[in-house]
Amino acid sequence: MRARALAIVLTVVVVPAVTSVFSAGPSSKPPADPAREAIVQAVAAGGDIPGQARSLVNLAWPAGKRDEVIAARARLELAHYGSHAIGALRVAMNTVPRSYTEEVMMTTLAAQREARVEMGREHVPILIDALWVGNHGAKVLAIGALAKDRNGVAVAPMIDSAIADPSLAPMVVEALGAMRFQQARFYLESVMMEGPPELRPVAASALAQTKGAALTPLKKALKSESREARLLAVRALLPVATEYELGALYEYMEKHGDDNPELTKAVKFSTISIEKAIAARDAKAAADSPKDF
Repeated sequence: MRARALAIVLTVVVVPAVTSVFSAGPSSKPPADPAREAIVQAVAAGGDIPGQARSLVNLAWPAGKRDEVIAARARLELAHYGSHAIGALRVAMNTVPRSYTEEVMMTTLAAQREARVEMGREHVPILIDALWVGNHGAKVLAIGALAKDRNGVAVAPMIDSAIADPSLAPMVVEALGAMRFQQARFYLESVMMEGPPELRPVAASALAQTKGAALTPLKKALKSESREARLLAVRALLPVATEYELGALYEYMEKHGDDNPELTKAVKFSTISIEKAIAARDAKAAADSPKDF
């Protein structure tokens, strides 16, 4: 009985020790990372840096079915390539299935953030391409980026995008106001006069932000037969009015001063302020001019 009890005790003590030995053995390797292996193989197959970027593009947006984990890792890796990825990404924007173009746009913007300062505008052609061939999400991202970049080449594609997809119009109108290019004034004028009611004030404001010749549609609208159009125009014009708008403001007060009495008071105050500024400028010029004795 004593020998049997000792055997039981030894069994209890020894078994955990054996288990511990097995758990620490060479069979407990960390699990493989298929995504990492796929990235390493794609980079190796690519050869030079542009070739590596192309290999990663093919991994991120393959022609057939894709592994979502591997594709996401490839997009992340592409972003780290910075300006070296831009060429491959532009090809991708114009060749991958349209459903992938938003991802291409997101990767492009991420790569641009990694690019050297002197290469910071290389991505602009991809933004413009997205306006022509991208899906809705890609166009939204492109419009937002172009509004910050202020590139005049983008004005016509942005307007065409808004015409083709009216849901983009609010974003495009606001972006055109921020970009301040004169060639947008004809589209903005049409939106102010004939566009959706909720978008007309935004278009009027965009014209005012653009200034210069873009103020002409606002001054023209002060004479409109539509009271709504006149009020939109005068509200947008007042903050940016200068001596060159005095005549239009005087005429508005004379002919349509009863549109909104409170607004007319603001117009009158603005004209007085402009006149005072002109008088002060002329007085300074006279004081600074050479005197004949």
